[in-house]
Amino acid sequence: MATPLSPRLVIVNSSLSSDSNTRMLSRHAHAHALQRGISADLIDLKDHRVLPYGEEGSEGLEQIEAQLEQAGAIILAFPLYNYNINSSLKALIEHCGACFEDKVVGLMTAAGGRSSYMSVFSVGQSLMLDFRSWIVPRYVYAVSDDFGAESIASPEVRRRVEQLVETIHRTAWQLQLEPPGG
Repeated sequence: MATPLSPRLVIVNSSLSSDSNTRMLSRHAHAHALQRGISADLIDLKDHRVLPYGEEGSEGLEQIEAQLEQAGAIILAFPLYNYNINSSLKALIEHCGACFEDKVVGLMTAAGGRSSYMSVFSVGQSLMLDFRSWIVPRYVYAVSDDFGAESIASPEVRRRVEQLVETIHRTAWQLQLEPPGG
């Protein structure tokens, strides 16, 4: 029996702002994955044009879809606005939802304050119910105070991002070795 390849990790940054805290989370996750020898890609939705489902003019969806299809694990990084995910991530899920089917998914979010930490679960529930994604219960919730001008200032948030990367990769590896029902 051949040894399976290490699962590929895809990190999706759904913030469209050039200097966003979400982008800092994504870049730290990507750098940590590469440092640990984990095969990882970073998709930045700012580099693509992902419009709401049903609207014409999206660009780069085929490339994103191909990367998500090849992933064994996916980390979604998003800003929380008014206790919900941003429209870019919603549009991505609407277009590429099938790519999340039976994939291990982790969540990272940057929010303005501490009150909306439970809002993360709405996207997790949707992915679990609609696409049978495996949601890693270790998620990253960071607030404005956790960031400096160009990097994550909080050692605790950096550590949690690193733990998420390692946990999601390990979980995807285990599911690949012992698929459900197998």
